[in-house]
Amino acid sequence: MKRKITAILLALTMALGLAACGTASTGSSTTAPASGTGTEAPATTNYPTKAITILCPWSAGGGSDLAIRTLVPYLEEELGTSITVVNSTGANGWIAWLELYNSEPDGYTIAQMNIPTFSTGYLDRTFEREHISLDDFIPLCNEISDWGCLVVKAGRFATAEGFVEYAKTNTMTAGDSGQGTNKHVLTEKLKNELNLQLTALHQAGWSETYAAILGGHIDVGWGSIGECLQGYEDGEVEVLAVFAPERSKVMPDVPTFEECGFPLITSPSDRGYVAPAGLDPEILAVLDAAFDAAINNPEFVATMEGLGQSVNYMDRGTYTQYCIDNEDDLRSYADIMGWDMA
Repeated sequence: MKRKITAILLALTMALGLAACGTASTGSSTTAPASGTGTEAPATTNYPTKAITILCPWSAGGGSDLAIRTLVPYLEEELGTSITVVNSTGANGWIAWLELYNSEPDGYTIAQMNIPTFSTGYLDRTFEREHISLDDFIPLCNEISDWGCLVVKAGRFATAEGFVEYAKTNTMTAGDSGQGTNKHVLTEKLKNELNLQLTALHQAGWSETYAAILGGHIDVGWGSIGECLQGYEDGEVEVLAVFAPERSKVMPDVPTFEECGFPLITSPSDRGYVAPAGLDPEILAVLDAAFDAAINNPEFVATMEGLGQSVNYMDRGTYTQYCIDNEDDLRSYADIMGWDMA
């Protein structure tokens, strides 16, 4: 059943792809706005009057891309216009986010926002984006919250306890999804809190990490639940633990890392949407209402659960505060990550 759903969505990805044929500021003093949920489109605005572009910072077919493309039909229905998804990849998502940063704040260009990867791209000064901050964007809402997993090739380790014990005295290569991403942060957390001998190897995404696991090129990979579910069900990989506060409904037999006897270490991957700063409040109200209705559509929620992705809607006010809190948390890991924040 999962294969069938995935095949349908991949076909949708191709079909939509064929159909498709900011000002700078300093600091991070963004204040969370009042919630926009439950609002109806103001009668004084005629937005939208043309197609909207959603920038996907990641390649087609991945978990982030599918989260957008699965939502698009529901969002189009709410907005009454067509939506073009553009995969603007590279620089750990910042090719897309810089494009958004430089776009007109007119509501016709928005982007997927991946927390915490988005924040690390300007917090670490080695990326030379110190002129950018959260104040240059408007976090619109959160769509999906996925959790990281400890993934190894089938037969390599039987338990998370066995993996940890081995990694304390043996150097292990750990595949993540790029420098400064949530999965890179996870590697550094495990090294710091459990003294594991892990060497981070930055991959282009889960598909590359998965291939490296199967080929024996890396010892462990950090995949999200939605990404590694199919390989787990096929028996190609073992998911030894989830880095979450509780077990996943789609992997109920997999324990949390804490249940395995270790400290609570979480690795969330939050996928939401963001617009450039300066958007007209009336346009914001339209987008608030549309995203609320589309993401909370029961049919959409059920489809995403079938793909192993948990819908976790946060309205604009809640999501903005979440981004601020996440940024503060990341700052506490600056030394561990080796970030230059001077």
